Amino acid sequence: MSTLSVEPFEITLTDRRGRTLRADVFLPEGEGPFPTLLAASPYQKSLRRLPVHSVFAFVEYGPMQLYLDEGYAYVILDLPGSGRSSGNWDPVSIEEGNAIHDAIEYCARMPWSTGSIGMIGQSYFCWSQWNAARTRPPHLKTIVAYDGATDLYRDWMYHGGISAQGFLGTWLIGSVLLQHQAEGHDIRGGGRNEVMADILSHTLDDEWHRRRSPFWELDKVDIPVFSIGVWGKAGLHLRGNVMGYNKVSGPKQLLIAEPDSFKGAQVLFADESFHRDEILPWYDYHLKGTTNKVMERPNVRYYVNGAGRYDQATTWPPENVQASSFYLSSVRSGVVDSLNDGSLADAPVTVERDSTSWSYPDPQWVAGVTTFQNGVPNHTARITTFTTPVFDTEREFTGQGVLVLHASSDQTDLDLFIKVTVLPVLGQPGVPRKVTQGWLRASHRHEDPQLTRDIQPFHTHDRIDPLVPGEVYELRLELLPMSFVVKPGQRIRLEITNHDSALLDQPMTHWYGQKVGSDTYWHDAAFPSRLILQERPAD
Repeated sequence: MSTLSVEPFEITLTDRRGRTLRADVFLPEGEGPFPTLLAASPYQKSLRRLPVHSVFAFVEYGPMQLYLDEGYAYVILDLPGSGRSSGNWDPVSIEEGNAIHDAIEYCARMPWSTGSIGMIGQSYFCWSQWNAARTRPPHLKTIVAYDGATDLYRDWMYHGGISAQGFLGTWLIGSVLLQHQAEGHDIRGGGRNEVMADILSHTLDDEWHRRRSPFWELDKVDIPVFSIGVWGKAGLHLRGNVMGYNKVSGPKQLLIAEPDSFKGAQVLFADESFHRDEILPWYDYHLKGTTNKVMERPNVRYYVNGAGRYDQATTWPPENVQASSFYLSSVRSGVVDSLNDGSLADAPVTVERDSTSWSYPDPQWVAGVTTFQNGVPNHTARITTFTTPVFDTEREFTGQGVLVLHASSDQTDLDLFIKVTVLPVLGQPGVPRKVTQGWLRASHRHEDPQLTRDIQPFHTHDRIDPLVPGEVYELRLELLPMSFVVKPGQRIRLEITNHDSALLDQPMTHWYGQKVGSDTYWHDAAFPSRLILQERPAD
């Protein structure tokens, strides 16, 4: 059980739309008033009693007792349409942000609060922070945005235009609907049962999505922001943490932390030492006025995967990166069991005609793209791969990346599921290590000219441009933020398919749909398909 030294009391307020909002308030010992931390989610304040564990993935409050001991009031708000608050649940909408705004201002007027309000929490609690910040509550002094997206369409609902229904189902049904039912609520109450249909009905980035994507208004946020991403949540939140950091206009810092899994991200946020080292000093400075050196920390800090160290920069991507290209080729690498075992070369391919074709769904797929050989799973045997020669020196790739792929199909659309992995030294122990990934539906290839960068395409997702069967198209696929080293003897492998591995990719899996056909990837002198990664020069 998750116990605290004090019992909460419940407050009730009415927001600007007349909805009744309820929150639990935990006050520290001693005379107030106190600086106040507010956490807001649809996960029901009554569930705070549950321990931090992966089976309770929604327990994401952080070490509350630490903050009580340090003299902070801690408020847990049930969002409209959830828990004990009235109204309909409209997830991460601007209307929900306005409700949080009203709760912040209500708390600021209470005799137990100094009026200096910060926000706290992970994942949905972090969405609530971005969402409230864009409404600019006068008494919101800072947010610590730990592990939370900012553009819900691109960050997770529709990766590259493809529905991420695997996470949608486990999150919406498991963490919200069934948990409400278990607490005695009608799962049809508050419009909660309608959210799935709403998400699946809005397949393009329309006004419904814009209302629940704080990204578009974060340039108005000028309060101090500490954005913390986690490598293990790259397919759900990391892109949002990085894009949010770059978009806000006030004092800011970015930390990309080490954990390589969903569970690791949750455990880190519950770790008192992590909060004492990283987050508590931020709140102390901005909410208490404590003199410390927190604002002297580097603007950007990130864990370098494979190197076992944290590094720093003044910007993201780091200011001294350069683009390095690896060109796809049909020449066999001789090291990967896959449909084609192609290569990645440092120089452009000069042959006049070179391509890789494959058909789907593959008859040997068992668990998504994964097959089994003598009971052992093989994740690459029935997909296409392109692999570099062994590296002779250590190289660091940090920042953004893009796959420029020339492709054709016998269908009017095609999907791309991309992974970049580092292979262990041949003959030595170890497993391939995924370092970045991305997705794109070809009919969503149109890019926003204002937001696109050479190394980072930004797709509009506001239109469908079908393919003409047999015609070759240049597709530019955004890769998620990355930082990793490749050591001597290791290789980089690019994986391309149109489906997830049910074993490796949970919970961020996608709807396969009705895809039947054949695709061809072109990589020759006329169509120089290439993987481009930002590389940080050696010291």
